[in-house]
Amino acid sequence: MKKFLNSRILGLSLLMVAVMSCDMLETAEQDVSPVTDPGNNPTVTFTPSTTGTSFTEGNKLIYVIKINKMIDRALTFTAVQVGGTANENDFTASTVVLQPYSTEVKMEIEFVMDDYPENEETLQLEIGVFGIAERYLLNPSSLNPIKVDLKVVNKNDPDKLTIAMEWTDHSADFDFVTWSDTPDYPLTEWGDGGATANNPEIDKSIWLSDPAGTYYVNIMDWDAGPFNYKFSIGHPSGTVQFIEGVFDRSKTNYTVDNWTAWGDSYPSYRVLKVVNSGTSFTVTKL
Repeated sequence: MKKFLNSRILGLSLLMVAVMSCDMLETAEQDVSPVTDPGNNPTVTFTPSTTGTSFTEGNKLIYVIKINKMIDRALTFTAVQVGGTANENDFTASTVVLQPYSTEVKMEIEFVMDDYPENEETLQLEIGVFGIAERYLLNPSSLNPIKVDLKVVNKNDPDKLTIAMEWTDHSADFDFVTWSDTPDYPLTEWGDGGATANNPEIDKSIWLSDPAGTYYVNIMDWDAGPFNYKFSIGHPSGTVQFIEGVFDRSKTNYTVDNWTAWGDSYPSYRVLKVVNSGTSFTVTKL
């Protein structure tokens, strides 16, 4: 009798183990199943303020970013440059946050007017949510990030000649000044906007409304030459002109004009000639 009871107890124990094993297996299978369906997450769209892709310096491009349903989490949208000839000084793009329980936010991309004459540039951006955790809050069917190909068009001052001079060695300080040699103002100090501590130096002292005639652009090397220079010249018509050379007063017979507007006499060396017709400028290398 005792042996029979022991057999029944052993059988019952084995049955309980088998049932528990099945429950654990079913629980384990449920644990690896998706907790939520990402297909239920909101989708995002990016709508530009214009369908154009070419933007002049000083203009803005606005993207309206929308999700189709509210969530209780914030989403951060960023514009990242991934290519093109433009650099970080040519545009600004605000990082924007779509707040919880909202569905829309706007991102502004501004194309900076820097007064630096240059050719048309390209700009390739990716705009979207890049945070790993935040990305999974969006529906995987959403196009995120989007890729944008843009062009940045230079804008010159319509009334003035914009002259920029740059050089390779940024530890050196070179300057340039402008002179008038017109009938109204013969050999007169005209502008010193290009005499700061910047590289490039930029001057806009010669206007179309100034007296017609000849002007000069003179380099001051402060005894630190020779050096390679590049002038980028923005004409009021919108065109850009580039003049490059090597400034070396020991090898070139420059015309010297002594600049006295600062209270002392400083040598400046003619490198460019500007002729103002009253409606346009002609710039040549001396």
